[in-house]
Amino acid sequence: MISLKKKLFSDENLTRIIKFLVIILLVLAVFFMATQFVDLWTWITDAVKAVIVPVAVGYLIALILFPLIKYLEKKGIGPRWLSLAIVFILAVGLVFGAFYFLVPLLLDEISGFFADDWNKIVRYVTVDLREDFILGTDIYDQIAAYLAETDVIDNLVGNAVPNLLAALSNILMPILTTVAILPMLLIFYLLDYEMIGERLRAIVPPKHEKAVAELGGRLNATVGAYLRGQLILMITIGTVATIIYKLIGLQYFYLFGLLVGLFNIIPYFGSIMSAIPPILFAFIAAPAGPGPLLVLGVNIGLQTIEGNIFQPIIMGRQLEMHPLLIIISILFFGSLFGAIGVIFASPMAASIRVFIEFFQERRALRESGEAAEKAVVP
Repeated sequence: MISLKKKLFSDENLTRIIKFLVIILLVLAVFFMATQFVDLWTWITDAVKAVIVPVAVGYLIALILFPLIKYLEKKGIGPRWLSLAIVFILAVGLVFGAFYFLVPLLLDEISGFFADDWNKIVRYVTVDLREDFILGTDIYDQIAAYLAETDVIDNLVGNAVPNLLAALSNILMPILTTVAILPMLLIFYLLDYEMIGERLRAIVPPKHEKAVAELGGRLNATVGAYLRGQLILMITIGTVATIIYKLIGLQYFYLFGLLVGLFNIIPYFGSIMSAIPPILFAFIAAPAGPGPLLVLGVNIGLQTIEGNIFQPIIMGRQLEMHPLLIIISILFFGSLFGAIGVIFASPMAASIRVFIEFFQERRALRESGEAAEKAVVP
């Protein structure tokens, strides 16, 4: 018993306890100081986000374009500035070409919607919904009277425009800033792609340089392959959705097909978000067109095709993560970086997965090496 007490209160254990308590006190002190300078920390985080967002977006786009540059160089098209110019001009040309052909069609559909079908939606909400209300017209009238007395609708409509403008300013300003500086970031990053990697590795101590180089290679390969696959998947599923919507006679098939392609970048939530507008439109404003059940069935079929055919063929096994982790990453990065965080949550989650797998492999190798050394020593 006495030896046990001596062991528990030995100098080594007491030193560990003191170090542990000091660390806890330091952490609590840091949190306390952080709470005293909330405005300062908000300013710092906003500044960091203003830098991180365009740099991260540039890095991710560079991962998509750089393999094309290397392919051209392997085919003898060089120097680097020439292959970069070819890829850059092709990429910009494809983007502007898509805008040139799609924007007029989309504008025609949007203008036609507000000219022909917007009044149908307003009439349904104000008149027809009362007749179709599942709980009966009396309950509908009571709810409408209560809403009229509490001015909920007036306040909601009155605050809708200011809230929408504030939300658009919060979303559009980072996007516009990123778009403005992105071309120059991409040019310099792609021109000096290898040199930037070497400079970053030079910061690392020499004994860890090889491991960092291997980790960087894995990150670039995994995230780059995922992004290229996701881009192809968005274009494919959006095109297929547009064709099917047109075949079943759904109005505004270009607009609804574009929504399917764009929202496909958001795992799980995107398919639901893209299915709601055409289903509601078919239910409210298009009685002569396909019914909502047919549109719902088409969207379920699209997601089945994507999940079982396009996803395995195009994406392969680039994002082997549990759906719960992907949803958590969407919520987390969305709260940090807004809309851009939601869009790029999956590649960032893939990067985290690569980090975890790499360090698990390193630890396993280290433990196996230590076990082998112990087995050799007599």
